[in-house]
Amino acid sequence: MKILFCGTTFAESVQLLSKLLPEHKVMNCSNEDLPRESREANVLIPLMTRVERSIMDSRTVRLVQQWGVGLEGVDIVAASEMGILVCNVPGDVTPNADSTAEHAVFLMMGVSRKINQCFDSLKKGVCGSPMGEALFGKTALIVGFGKVGRALARRLIPLGMVVDISRRSPDEEIEKEIGIRRAGKPSDILEMAAQSDFVVSTVILTDDTRNLFSGKLFDRMKNSAFVINVSRGPVINEEDLISALKDGSIAGAGLDVFATEPVDPHHPLLGMSNVLATPHIAGVTRQNYRAIGEQVRENILKLSRNEIPNYCVNLDAVSKNK
Repeated sequence: MKILFCGTTFAESVQLLSKLLPEHKVMNCSNEDLPRESREANVLIPLMTRVERSIMDSRTVRLVQQWGVGLEGVDIVAASEMGILVCNVPGDVTPNADSTAEHAVFLMMGVSRKINQCFDSLKKGVCGSPMGEALFGKTALIVGFGKVGRALARRLIPLGMVVDISRRSPDEEIEKEIGIRRAGKPSDILEMAAQSDFVVSTVILTDDTRNLFSGKLFDRMKNSAFVINVSRGPVINEEDLISALKDGSIAGAGLDVFATEPVDPHHPLLGMSNVLATPHIAGVTRQNYRAIGEQVRENILKLSRNEIPNYCVNLDAVSKNK
């Protein structure tokens, strides 16, 4: 079978799956070549490319398999109408949540300890500067309390932080077991952010969460507080964030994702000393990729045996359309 990664980012995923499936043709291609290459593909694996109806419009495509959790880049309705299965790899069957939560802690520590200025001090031969902020004794508001949000809370509380959450669906048992101080609704986010030292996004991207972190939120935050994003770039209104960072409405930001990716090397956020940015690597760990690769490999082998792959999100819809 021909397994086609849609895009040229996250190259490690292509290399890993090639080793796991040596008997199959595993390749990637640029966005420009995708319409042509997808005509003969059996499996499409989205990277940072939107998989539209036109990309799936081939008699050979049988499966769209996400390399990870998020499926917001796949036209699932079109896939279902065309009889194409769409699958992902849930975060609870891989270390994705743990890897992402760990990276969020790294961003929190890095931006609050002014890591960019630390590098400047080293280059200038300066010791004992800059002065940063410790995490202990601070309050973190985690927006979204799914697998990543829970994994993050489990790490922050032992560091001496107070953790509040904003979530759509309450789970009082888990909140109590982890030690959450307060659980609010999405409508409470502005009021809760005003009391927080870190506001961290772990939400999925939906119409409701797009631009959720905007000027209204930044205006309510402390001018000593930080924004952290390990979810999806469009959750943050980047123009509003740049304004808030420039005028001192907030102290800084730790960003692993951006509205457009790969991010433009000349993006204004990348040149700001109070921004710690990483290239969408929160889940890019050896442990997580190996686990994702094994799940993707299993699904492709199931497909080759005409079996139903695991974690199909549109199986019922495909069955109805047959």
